[in-house]
Amino acid sequence: MFVWVTSNAAQDPLNTDAEQTALLSFCGAQGVNYIFLDMWQYLGGSNWTTTKLNNLRKFLDAAHKSGIKVWALAGNTDWGTAQNWVATNILKNLLWFQNQTLDPTRNFDGVMLDVEYWTDGGLDVEDNCSGLCDLMRLFRTTLNIPVGCFTGFYLKDNTATRASFTYNGKSAQDGEHLMDNSDLTVVGAYRDHANDNGTDGPGQITLFQPWYDYASQYGKNLPLMCGTETIDVAPAYITYFGATKASMETEHTTISNTFRVAANSCFVGQAVHSYDGWKAMT
Repeated sequence: MFVWVTSNAAQDPLNTDAEQTALLSFCGAQGVNYIFLDMWQYLGGSNWTTTKLNNLRKFLDAAHKSGIKVWALAGNTDWGTAQNWVATNILKNLLWFQNQTLDPTRNFDGVMLDVEYWTDGGLDVEDNCSGLCDLMRLFRTTLNIPVGCFTGFYLKDNTATRASFTYNGKSAQDGEHLMDNSDLTVVGAYRDHANDNGTDGPGQITLFQPWYDYASQYGKNLPLMCGTETIDVAPAYITYFGATKASMETEHTTISNTFRVAANSCFVGQAVHSYDGWKAMT
């Protein structure tokens, strides 16, 4: 589950013990075992304070005791070509944070980069995807923890519709490059139905299938999560907003039954965006 943190204390799920308990209780009720936690307000730039660091450490410890892994979530559309800024304002701070204690229960388990360069038509795909791949490598070698990324479903298809380019000596679509360099890829297969229908077209299974096919071939077994949206966005058919938790879970079960067909399947579960949307569902 993606968990965003705002600068407003009233909208910070880590701000008080009660809010931290509510978040962990929600995770327990919904079967959440991974949290992608927005780190900017706590560790980005010069935002950190002693109080924030203490709250963050307390939450990481409590989450780990609940069996939940917590990955630092961060990103912006231009990060693929803004590596110096990222190194100074994000990576350096994360390295400092991770090195302050030898207790892994109070550290992040990984990093999830949400660098949606494809949403900005003014950004060059090849430069920004290559830069994102470089960033994942840099974060991994610097922090020595897994590094993943969020992607749009249309960055990979099985029909060669999306253009290919060369990165690290390989010509491929950007979705393939991202999977090759990621320890965990979340595919934003945003629909409010698992199967295709005659009204809104492809369902989550169809959108996720090309990624699964690639990650499964040749024994690659590149871990993938199928992304789901729950906040109020348009068009309505790309989000479960307005649906019930139970009805969404029914669709998720259909997806799991489709892709978790082997003990070593590259499909490792759903990734729900986000805590705010999901907890508002009945």
